Amino acid sequence: MIKEKLTQIFNIDFIFFRIGIFLIPSAFTIAGFFIIISLISQTLKRRGEFLKDKMNIILIFISLLMIISCIIQNLFNKYNTDFEIENYLTWIGLFNWIPFFWVFWSSQAFFKTKNDREIISSILIFSTIPVIISGILQYYFDIVGPFKFLNGLIIWYQRPIDEISGLTGLFNHANYAGAWLTMILPLCLSQSFNSCKKYLKKNVFKTILLGILLCIILTNSRNAWGSAILTLPLVFGISSIKWFLPLTLSISSFILVVTNNIFKGNIQEFLRNNIPDKIWLEFTDLGFSGLNVTRLEILNSAFRVIINNPFFGTGAASFPIIYEYETGFWKGHSHNLFTEISISYGLPSTVILITFLGTILFTSFKNLFRKKENNVKDRAFFVAILVFLVSQLVDIQYFDGRISLLFWLLLAGLKSINDENKLIKV
Repeated sequence: MIKEKLTQIFNIDFIFFRIGIFLIPSAFTIAGFFIIISLISQTLKRRGEFLKDKMNIILIFISLLMIISCIIQNLFNKYNTDFEIENYLTWIGLFNWIPFFWVFWSSQAFFKTKNDREIISSILIFSTIPVIISGILQYYFDIVGPFKFLNGLIIWYQRPIDEISGLTGLFNHANYAGAWLTMILPLCLSQSFNSCKKYLKKNVFKTILLGILLCIILTNSRNAWGSAILTLPLVFGISSIKWFLPLTLSISSFILVVTNNIFKGNIQEFLRNNIPDKIWLEFTDLGFSGLNVTRLEILNSAFRVIINNPFFGTGAASFPIIYEYETGFWKGHSHNLFTEISISYGLPSTVILITFLGTILFTSFKNLFRKKENNVKDRAFFVAILVFLVSQLVDIQYFDGRISLLFWLLLAGLKSINDENKLIKV
């Protein structure tokens, strides 16, 4: 074990990869450089192993389907011509998927053992400190950007906060900040509450955890709030039900009293005066920024687009154009990741990708939740992936490069957990 740790300490691949991991939220371009170098090195070292894993063959098949869809859309899809959809965008859209399939496979070498995964988990937690600090400076001290460093190579957005928007920190949008924070949340919870007797270490993580929870609240992102609430019982298991259910009921009752006119009176007025408007308005029609267009209506429109071209799709970035043409409203996406993939590249690609993700999640669930040993730190990887995928059913943050990279890296960690359990059984 000591020899293995020393090998990693002086292994340039591990050094570059971990530096890159730390820089993902705060210096994404530089992080990409370090991570790509380390992954190329691992690809060359493990090139003979790629086709031995059936999961990689599935990813190759999905990639081919997506490329075929792009070709069909460019050559034969009259639907695209009618709406003046730019066909080149569907090729650009492939960069949201195919490169990350490679990241998923090549990065598994860095998640092989529990120790590897704990180190990566800790690095990701500490990498979130700039997100917390930038968010607090933005929200409480009105220090807003964008701030550019190294001639624009690094950008911290820190957008001015208006009557509706919440904390964004260094991200471009509050929902992106919320997505990052809620994916890190289970990792930080698992490090903060475990059987480890290193109290200083646990207290450091608990301090970061408080910062993460505060920033999640201040994003004013209902998606982030829901993800955070869902995370708690999944990390702590059945034992958390005794306090989770009362907590959920208390929060629900509190929201009802603050927002519903039935409770209009001195108590409601007092609560509204002492809670930031940006928070409680999120649960009223006044706080909904959808311009009287519900998520269900957007989803119905997405289904209609899918039905028109079910096998090959209409192309990446086509939904906003079609939706605006049909309704007069502009929406940047269909607010559901899987309908978005279906619109972009067709149902076959989507169904196979869902099967791929479902297989990894189901296998890891059996490995992590049906055993007696307490492996809460590995469970955090499962929770982060599951909660993120659930959140993508009602909104999409995946297309921010930092979020998608984090997703595929955590998924690689989950796959490594499955492989480790497979070796133990053998």
